[in-house]
Amino acid sequence: GMYELYVHPDHVRVGFCKSVLEEAGIPCFIRNENTNNTMTGMPSPLFFPALCVLNDDDIERSRELLNAFMNTPPTTSADWTCTTCAETDIPGSFDSCWKCGAARPEDA
Repeated sequence: GMYELYVHPDHVRVGFCKSVLEEAGIPCFIRNENTNNTMTGMPSPLFFPALCVLNDDDIERSRELLNAFMNTPPTTSADWTCTTCAETDIPGSFDSCWKCGAARPEDA
């Protein structure tokens, strides 16, 4: 059959989940990928992008993969120091310095 594993109004998020499953070798596709929610004036969950798993056997594994993905903290990176302006204690979740805007050094 076909199982709707994950439904969300944000195409990008659903697409990312699809790539997580594809990397694990799970056959899946997105339904309503190109549906325009503005046709009815009100976004309806019926038209939200839905990530569907093709094989029932993959449902449990897919759930586990997505749960792990969703519940992973955004980053475990340590605070870092900007090599450009020497600003310290920049959170690890920042890819650039909040003070001068320089990109985080690769080895940080």
